[in-house]
Amino acid sequence: MKRVLLYAALLSGIIIGCSKKEKKVTQAGVYELEKQMVVAKDKGGKDSTYVRSQIKIYTDKYFMYAGMAADSSVGFGIGTYALDGKKVTETNVYSSGILDSARTFNLVITKSDSGYTQVIPDFAVIRGVKYDLKEDYRALPVEPDTSVLDGLWKMDRTYTINGKDTTTQIQTQYKIFYGGHFTFIHRYPLDKAGTRYKNGFGTGVFSFRNDTLREEDEMSSHAVLLNQKFAIKISMNGNDEYTQVIKNAKTGEQSIETYRRVR
Repeated sequence: MKRVLLYAALLSGIIIGCSKKEKKVTQAGVYELEKQMVVAKDKGGKDSTYVRSQIKIYTDKYFMYAGMAADSSVGFGIGTYALDGKKVTETNVYSSGILDSARTFNLVITKSDSGYTQVIPDFAVIRGVKYDLKEDYRALPVEPDTSVLDGLWKMDRTYTINGKDTTTQIQTQYKIFYGGHFTFIHRYPLDKAGTRYKNGFGTGVFSFRNDTLREEDEMSSHAVLLNQKFAIKISMNGNDEYTQVIKNAKTGEQSIETYRRVR
C-alpha cells in the first residue's frame, strides 16, 4: 500500500509539474493610457508630461497600440512580444514611425491592481541627456468569451462598388480583436500618385454573432466614425480569412474588405 501511495504521489507531482510548465504567462488584456511622461535620467534634463488618448491591446502573442496627441497627430504600433518576469520585449511588425522596419523595444512592466506601468529605458537622447518613456495604463473590462475573430488581422484587399463601377483601394490596414474590444490602424494615400499618406485609427467594442459583426467606435481619428454603431456582414473562409461588406444605405455604395489572420 505504501508503494502505491508513493507512486501516486510521484505521479501527481509529475502531472502538476508538467501543468506548470505548460502554463503560458501573457500580458493579454485591453488597456487605456492614463499618463505619458518623458523622464530625464541625467542632470540638466527636465521631465515632461504629454496629453495623449491611446489604447493598447495585447493578445497571447501580439500587441497593438493606437492613439492621438493633442495636435491630432496619429501614432500606432503593431508587433509580437515576449514576457519574461517584469521585462517585455516588443518587436515591430508595422508602425506609424518606421513602417515595417525591424526594431525591438525593451520595456520594464510593473503591474498594479488597476493596470500597469511601462518604462522604455533610454528612449531618447536630447542634447546629451538621456530620457526614459514612462506610461501608466488602466485595464479595461474584457469579455470572458472568446471569438473566432480574436487575434491580429491584415487587410489583404479592399474595393468599393457603386452601381456598375468598381474601384480598388490601396492602403495598409491592420485590425486586432480581443475580449470584446477591437482596434484598427491604417496608412492610406491622399493622392492617386501615392506621394502623400496619412495615418488613421479607430477603437471600440464589438460582438460577433450569426455572421454579423457589431462594432461601436469609442475613439477614432475619423470624426465621422466616433460613437457610431455598425452592423457588418461577415463571411468566414475557414478560421484565417474573412470578408466584410458595409453598405451605405443612402447611396447604395458597398465597401468590401478581405482580411487574413497574421500568424
